[in-house]
Amino acid sequence: MDLITLIGDIDENFYQLGLKDKEVGKLVHHDVKMMLRTPWKPVNMVIEEIGKAVLKNSLLRKADYYTHLKHYAEGLGISLEECAYVMLIPELVSSMSKWAPGFIKGNLGCSSFMTRNPEGHVIHGRILDFPLQGSYDVYERAIQYDLNGMPKTLGFGSKGIPYPSITLMTEDGITLALHQKFTNIFNPQGMSIFEYILKMIKTANDKPSIIEFIKNHQTITTWCLYMTFKNGEVLACDLSGDKPFINELNVPDSGILYFCNHLEDKSLNQRQYLPLGFDQYNLMREEVAAKKIVNFMNKKKTQPSQLELLQMMSTPLDQKLKDDDFKSYNLDNLTPSSISVMTMNPTDGSSLYLGGLAPKVFTDNVFEIKDAFNRVKIEPVKIKSESVVDPEYHLGLRSFMDAQKGFDAHNSIEIYHNLQMAIDHLEKYPERKIAEFYFLIAQYLYESHNKVLASLLNEFKKFEDKLPPYLNDHCLMFIGRLERILKMPPSLEEDKIQTKKLREIYQKELMIPRAVFHVASKGMIIPRIDILDVIYVLTT
Repeated sequence: MDLITLIGDIDENFYQLGLKDKEVGKLVHHDVKMMLRTPWKPVNMVIEEIGKAVLKNSLLRKADYYTHLKHYAEGLGISLEECAYVMLIPELVSSMSKWAPGFIKGNLGCSSFMTRNPEGHVIHGRILDFPLQGSYDVYERAIQYDLNGMPKTLGFGSKGIPYPSITLMTEDGITLALHQKFTNIFNPQGMSIFEYILKMIKTANDKPSIIEFIKNHQTITTWCLYMTFKNGEVLACDLSGDKPFINELNVPDSGILYFCNHLEDKSLNQRQYLPLGFDQYNLMREEVAAKKIVNFMNKKKTQPSQLELLQMMSTPLDQKLKDDDFKSYNLDNLTPSSISVMTMNPTDGSSLYLGGLAPKVFTDNVFEIKDAFNRVKIEPVKIKSESVVDPEYHLGLRSFMDAQKGFDAHNSIEIYHNLQMAIDHLEKYPERKIAEFYFLIAQYLYESHNKVLASLLNEFKKFEDKLPPYLNDHCLMFIGRLERILKMPPSLEEDKIQTKKLREIYQKELMIPRAVFHVASKGMIIPRIDILDVIYVLTT
């Protein structure tokens, strides 16, 4: 990870940072833009026009929000509009169901672990999940912001992103992790989340002032700030346009708090928003994290050190499957799209993070940032070889994300190759079943011969009732589709599909004439390995 220090005037430093990022920053921006790419050029154009219209007609009129970004864009050599559009894309992704249900494919599925170390210091562990493997992780960096008008801040991000906003800690003893929450809220009167956080840490330095800021400022869409304070106070704040929801908690003296991407406002039903499987995705990771925490506390009987917390977060839970039954499997809090993993201790100004390429798992590639608010420096941490994660598991997760990139690019060769690699690398792990299942989905998308489809039907039937509930619903739908394509008597009872929205999608598909059904249906299927989901265009 690169480590740089910015000192003095914010605008001048953002301009110089833009000059430094001029080449590789654009590579990260390209990957961010790919989050909105669909197979249909007209749809891509409409989405881009929506974003740029929002910028032109509302957001860019608030010039004071974008002063710093303007200087960064000048350094990059691109227009403010272009730079602001890239920063807006995560906002569009969060609220995409408002205009284009079914097209969403970016996900910022994160985890935060909050605890106290044996010395009583508050520690915030953070996993960032985002579909930017090959760019964000390659150009990951830490920046010490020693800028006029704001507290000294250590921010984590990548080249192409100038703000301290995704993960940070300040000399005031605050830590912050930005989590994404999917809803259909889009509030053009709100601030970009990156400018919002920058302004917040410039003007607020404790829990009361943070709460006051949140109550008086609006966001564009739904995000969540998970924040700790040096005294052990915690804020878990859903920022939902002009209606924030603030949850006040405390880091326990004994134990560990865990947060993922559940809405903090429990009066809202997260299952009504896209992606439909996001609730199960969260529940799975929450269950695994809870088991890890219990296992650690039972074994150690003490509070975790920073290194122990980092290891617990980034080591997969050992899950054993019985008789090939995949029903009891839960996605780990460490996922194929985990591109950044770290811990933060603002009390002593230290941070541990995993180096190397994503997905990040616990290896011997651990580094410590020391004296973060003064003479900041990075040093490697010695790790016992027996404690690192099996390299085969790491390669298997990398193959998952490479396969997902293949799905996004509609490249069947890359999909088949990388899923086969995942199957090979994950032979000893339950995730092998995920690779096999998505390999079948790939065959549905790219094969058309009846003999192949008949074989495919038999393979899907082997998975029936041996998958986690939401994936099993998808399996049933593929069985029903293949029986229709092959002119076989239907065996699927629609009521067996537990997810109401998926059942409605399947019923709509039955209205497509059988003669064109295969071609039409596969054009509406968007596989998402990273969140164990399949997105359908026919969502509304």
